[in-house]
Amino acid sequence: MYKYILLAILVVTMIYDIITSVLSDKQKNKPLPENVRDVYDEAEYKRWREYSADHKRLAMIEGVFSFVLLAVLFATNIFSWIYGVMPGSEFWKNILLMAVFTLFLSFISIPFDYKKTFGIEEKYGFNKSTKKTFISDQIKNLIINGILNCLLTLVAFYICRDLTVKGFIWWLVGAVGFMVIFSMLSTVFQKIFNKFTPLEEGELRDTLTEMFASEGYKLKNIYVMDASRRTTKVNAYCSGLGKMKKIVLFDNLVNNYTPDEITAVFAHELAHFKHRDTLKLTACSFINIIVILCSIAVFALVPEVSVDYGFEGANMAFALIALMSVILTPIMKLIALPVNAFSRHCERRADTFAVKKGYGESMISALKKLPKDNLTDLNPHPFIVKIEHSHPTLSQRIALVEEKMRELK
Repeated sequence: MYKYILLAILVVTMIYDIITSVLSDKQKNKPLPENVRDVYDEAEYKRWREYSADHKRLAMIEGVFSFVLLAVLFATNIFSWIYGVMPGSEFWKNILLMAVFTLFLSFISIPFDYKKTFGIEEKYGFNKSTKKTFISDQIKNLIINGILNCLLTLVAFYICRDLTVKGFIWWLVGAVGFMVIFSMLSTVFQKIFNKFTPLEEGELRDTLTEMFASEGYKLKNIYVMDASRRTTKVNAYCSGLGKMKKIVLFDNLVNNYTPDEITAVFAHELAHFKHRDTLKLTACSFINIIVILCSIAVFALVPEVSVDYGFEGANMAFALIALMSVILTPIMKLIALPVNAFSRHCERRADTFAVKKGYGESMISALKKLPKDNLTDLNPHPFIVKIEHSHPTLSQRIALVEEKMRELK
């Protein structure tokens, strides 16, 4: 029975992906909103449509390939067969099964990642990564994912070895604590892949520092990340908890945007800190951890799921593989519905704050530059926005900024 349930979940997920793809294609035939028609000229808009089509085509091929592969894996007892031929105790067999699966997923994703990087991204002038950097990143990702997945298997094994309510709560507290520490050390982990250098003294650094200080936040540092080693795309973000904030800017952003445009972007980010949006959304992400641990507990309490796949009882490595590969995808989409709605509310409030700080015009200028530099969709389907987007559309954001600027006059 449980095999049919997992296979049904795979089919439903695939159908959802097909529906959203069709809706997205239909939306492309509709005219752009008036306030974003000047973002792309005719040649740029054609380039975006081709770029989007290439990505969608590859994503569809990858999606079908993954669906067929997972359908075969979860229609058979191959996991229990691999588990049975592995050496060692039950504990080490669990770790090895997860390690093998992580290695397998990493290797089958490499051709698609390579095509994205050196096929599509390079074709449209975004890729700056070398093959050496690509290989290095793949190895680092494999090591990090392998370690994290094996640690998760270890946690699952000990949670369910002698499952009690008290023990489960302690594991839950520990997992949340780990996530807090991980988020605080996010920049440390990012240094594995990128180089971070302090922003040089000058107008931009002084303006950002003073703006954050005016709201009671002390910036620990402002870093520039060498994103241009891999891409021409632009981005910026803030990290850190409490009063100690850290700003990270892509070097492409520093080199190609005006100080006022960059400051407008971070006036927006400052609003998130002021209203504790970052903390609230981080707390929402802990729901994912709770769902994962509760799902692990369900597998422990319902060993028939593992037995259906040829195991003698509940197997925690298989439980995690089934969760990550099949079950969590639709669950996370459902959880994301209210979280994304709240996030869009926070984004509108942050844009309003940037206007009140006097950066309305610069905000519009930056908002219109970002899609051109990143080739993003100016008119996504409303259904997809409500289901998947954490930000309002570009047209909605510009309309809001213009409205708030008129109110302040």
